[in-house]
Amino acid sequence: MNLIRRIFTPLLGVCLALTAIGPASAQLDATPQSLNAKATDHMKNAQWQEALKLLTTCTDRFDKNAMTLYGPQFGVTWYRKGYCELKLQQWDAAAKSFETCYRKYSNKAAGAESGGNIYNKRALLYWGHAAKGAEDWATAIRMYKKFLEERDKTRDSFEPGAYYINMAICHLKLGKISEGVQHFETALKNKVAYRTPEAGIVATFQVLVDAVIEKRDEKALLSFVENNRSDLIIEPYDMQAYSGLFLGLAGKAYNAEMESSAFVLYQLIPSTQVMLEDTKSRLDNLGGRVGVKDGLRVIRKENLEKSKKALEESISKGDPNEVVQLSATAFLHENKGNVRGAYACYTQLELFYPKSKKRESHLYNLVRTASIVGEVMSTEKYGSLFLKTFPDSKHVPAVRRLMLTSLFYSGEYETCIEIAVEMLPKLKKETEAHDICLHVLGGSYYYTGQYREAQPLLDQHAELYPKSKFEQAALYFQASNLSRLQFWGKSAKLLDEFFEKHSDPSQNIYFAFALYDRANCHYALDENAAALEKLNRLETEFPNADIMDMALNLKGNVLQAEGDKEEAEKYYIKALALAERRENDIVAGEALNYLVSMLGEKPKKKDSPNRLKDAVPYADKFWKQYGSDSPYKAQVAVGQVYALQDAGRGEEALNRLRDVISEMASIPGAAGLEEAIGSYTEVYLDSHSPEELKEHYYSFPGIKASNKAARALLRIAVIGVFEDQVKKAGDDEAKRIQAEAGIKVLFRDLKNEFDLNDLSNYILVRVGDFIRETNSPREALPYYTEALNREDDKSYKFPALFGRGAVNALGSKAQQAEAIKDFQRVLNDSQERSDKDRALYKMIVTEMAMGDYEKAKENARLYLDREKGYAQKKMEVAMLLAEAYDKLGMVNDAIASYVNVWNTYKGAIRISAPAMKRYMELVWDRNMAGDEVSDRQGAYNAGRTYIDQTRGIVVGDKAKASPEEVAMWKEVEQLVEQYVANPEVKSKEQLEAEAASR
Repeated sequence: MNLIRRIFTPLLGVCLALTAIGPASAQLDATPQSLNAKATDHMKNAQWQEALKLLTTCTDRFDKNAMTLYGPQFGVTWYRKGYCELKLQQWDAAAKSFETCYRKYSNKAAGAESGGNIYNKRALLYWGHAAKGAEDWATAIRMYKKFLEERDKTRDSFEPGAYYINMAICHLKLGKISEGVQHFETALKNKVAYRTPEAGIVATFQVLVDAVIEKRDEKALLSFVENNRSDLIIEPYDMQAYSGLFLGLAGKAYNAEMESSAFVLYQLIPSTQVMLEDTKSRLDNLGGRVGVKDGLRVIRKENLEKSKKALEESISKGDPNEVVQLSATAFLHENKGNVRGAYACYTQLELFYPKSKKRESHLYNLVRTASIVGEVMSTEKYGSLFLKTFPDSKHVPAVRRLMLTSLFYSGEYETCIEIAVEMLPKLKKETEAHDICLHVLGGSYYYTGQYREAQPLLDQHAELYPKSKFEQAALYFQASNLSRLQFWGKSAKLLDEFFEKHSDPSQNIYFAFALYDRANCHYALDENAAALEKLNRLETEFPNADIMDMALNLKGNVLQAEGDKEEAEKYYIKALALAERRENDIVAGEALNYLVSMLGEKPKKKDSPNRLKDAVPYADKFWKQYGSDSPYKAQVAVGQVYALQDAGRGEEALNRLRDVISEMASIPGAAGLEEAIGSYTEVYLDSHSPEELKEHYYSFPGIKASNKAARALLRIAVIGVFEDQVKKAGDDEAKRIQAEAGIKVLFRDLKNEFDLNDLSNYILVRVGDFIRETNSPREALPYYTEALNREDDKSYKFPALFGRGAVNALGSKAQQAEAIKDFQRVLNDSQERSDKDRALYKMIVTEMAMGDYEKAKENARLYLDREKGYAQKKMEVAMLLAEAYDKLGMVNDAIASYVNVWNTYKGAIRISAPAMKRYMELVWDRNMAGDEVSDRQGAYNAGRTYIDQTRGIVVGDKAKASPEEVAMWKEVEQLVEQYVANPEVKSKEQLEAEAASR
């Protein structure tokens, strides 16, 4: 019998070795033999259905008496029938046929002498195949084992590789991973000797992966691959057929959250280029041959050409295997927290596979991961490329956001502003995109010092997105920005709320910065003890904070304000040392400025102890190390004057001031220029007259005629000198008139010769204040408004607010309401006590003018509270309080307040006379009897006493009262005379006579 070896491939792709079937034995009856012969011919031609029909006819017709007539050899017919059914995947029928062949036609049965069943034991093997095809794994395993136990080793040959592959698959399908791996490794380790088919290895590996995923036993797979990697590797030219399968297995592992297994599986796939090169090499080696046998494999030219074409097409279309591998590997890296690894994968995808169908997704993820790992330039580069290439993509908003956040957190604030300004109006509110864009734009304005532009955006973000992922940063920016705008009270309130909401420093990266800002607010609001408390905490808890060198300087400021110059000096020195270690030249220069200014103060008395000589080394250090670029050069030039004069270097100090003035004059908005000119003026006048100063300033060295801002400052300095002349004129009316005339001319020239944008804030406020006192006060408003609108210069903000408020206070009710807002802002946020003092006073005056007497009363009491420290206008405010009580109908309170005024400020006729007059009127109208003195007698008595005591101020050679005051005084005198004429009232003389007679 001729035996032909065949390979049987079941549904799962497992290659099974089958022993071919020869012609029927001549021992068979002619009819069964004929049917078998014809069936065998069909089988040779793979005509399984035709063959099965003949064999079924044979078994149906002859099986009943076959054992008697033909003996065990009839079992061959059942074997062939089972084989055809197996080929046709009729698993149950095949299993029944092989079982019949094995059980009914055993060679040990009666009738065996007429001829044997050569397939009796082999039927066990194929019975196993049929059970396997029917997924009856346990039966398959039992049949395979039984075959191995019972087979005739000389006749029942089989393919060991296929056998162990099948045993492995069946065990794995039953979830018996260790047994399955054992059989699989046997097939792998002996794949040459056992002729283990490549397709079988791949199919079993697929089943192994599935089993491991189902059992969640990733360790088993990783161990298997590690132990058998070399045997699992498939030749690159042959891998093209299986690469898709391996990619799928890796994907399954990834989806099952078995990232390590996914990595391993991807590594088993060679690159497309390697597969292509190996395929080309094999084709070249074939030459003109159609194929060649290579061990167990037959390398066919036709198959190689198909693989080559497929590989080349995948490369040309832009989607070779590597696209899937890199994309999946990127996901795996990111899931394990290795975002930079994912970024590298997406970079390769964009660089090497730009034609991929999934480029949009790849490029988007490249932008996303670049942003996360801080690759700013890549984020910008690939983000711009994405927007240009995929303008209609659903990812466009996200890419814009990613570009913004990446740029923002890397400090590219100007670029953020450029992008966000265009982007924000296009975004819908209360969306993630709007949240991000609003935060970035507000934050970028904050970091670039554009605080006026930042504040409304920061306020809007706080209102719209209280649960934003940027909430902590946004709240800090909002509060801190207000302090930059010098809204100290509002900033303090928001900072306190920020601390309350984010109280854990370990979870709040802005905590140290917020402490510094809060301390600054306390200092600005004269709350020095609270400022020190915050700074002490900052110094103790955050000694390495980025803000620490600035905090040490601020602590020195607070201590100096408290009068503790010794401690202040220590902290300025600490700040200097830390700033120098950190190479922070600006803060180092600031510390030197404070040291020079404090130590170089002019002694109040000639014999007072001074530290002038100690200031000189710090001044010299400043000019040597920091003077060229420091923003504090003007302040140091001013602060060192007396110290250098004391050291015999007065000319040097003057020349330094002159040079600084000339240099700073060319810098728009240079800080400290006004102070430098003021100091230079003072020193210059020590040896020159005011007229010489005026001539010198009109042609100041180094300041061009076109530099109007600097020339205007010099004019103001000259005005200041003439104002001093007015004060010093005393009784010299001619000198006073001459100086005042000069001032008017200079102010007029300033107004006519210079545009508003030519003038510094200092000059704007000075000119505004001058105009405000004229008959056209509203003409001062443009000057104040110009100063307030300058974003890059916050100097003289509060004097400008006060000036604007003072003008509006003279206007309509609506304008007066605006004035109140300006006064309140000054009161809340100015660091200058004098600013606060006059603002509160003007607020009370305006409230009285508006008829808001209750509010005026409250603010007047606040002003007069000794603990608050207001002092400039106590007398006037005391009178306003009395008037407020009077207007509110609180007669007794008004009377008491008027008494306080005329009793305390009796010599100030302009205040005491109206207070006395109104007191007398109120008491007279009250008209209470009293125990000893009636109201009306008391009104007269007080008025008469006041007239007698103040007569010398109003009447006589030594009288100092103005005509207006004399008129007020006479009104009191007339009222006294009116009251004494009433019969109820006794004159002073009558009262004295009565007293003498008792």
